[in-house]
Amino acid sequence: MHPRQVLYLAALAAAALLALPRYILAQDATHLATIAPNLARNEGTDAASGIAFTRLYVSADTPASTTPATAAAPSPTLDLSQPTLTAQCTKRANGKLFFELFVNFGGVTDITFYPPWVRSEGVMFPPATPKLTLTMEFLGYTKVKPVKREFQYVTKPSGQIRYNSPGLHSSNMEEIAFYFQYLRALPTLRITGDGHTVSFLTTALQAQLHKEPLCTASGL
Repeated sequence: MHPRQVLYLAALAAAALLALPRYILAQDATHLATIAPNLARNEGTDAASGIAFTRLYVSADTPASTTPATAAAPSPTLDLSQPTLTAQCTKRANGKLFFELFVNFGGVTDITFYPPWVRSEGVMFPPATPKLTLTMEFLGYTKVKPVKREFQYVTKPSGQIRYNSPGLHSSNMEEIAFYFQYLRALPTLRITGDGHTVSFLTTALQAQLHKEPLCTASGL
């Protein structure tokens, strides 16, 4: 092939890539990489807000009736129809870092990254969504007193619930990162509320958090 033809084809390929929507270039919102049994991750940068994110997804504990051979083998993809715990590390365009925890009780398969609400012309306040109190229990070699903390449904995706960080509109006194100190010794997190009880083994999650640059930068 003539060198000019090679250059021409390369230019066409580059132009086609640039023509893709910015959102597609910034993140593959449909891809999850399974990295351990019941643990998957994805990452990207939201084109609209410039927020870089890393997310780690933990599915609920395998039922006791599942055979050990089945439980030990990671599936090609995480079953997002099951209750899921999501740890999210973000870096905003201004350099601020955040660590957040989300939970759902099943049926939330949308893994699109939705940036935080921002004030716009004519819209002065964020949409009101229900708050609820969930009980967190930390299970392991010993027992500690369960804690009840405030969570709140997010606008999108429907059914996803976020731990409310301390602030003017939150009754919580601690950031969720505080409770990861409990999980180092008591790695099973049981969450109860809204008529549901679900447990998550967080050992692999915690190990992966220490490998993620955005998460370690957040002080985890």
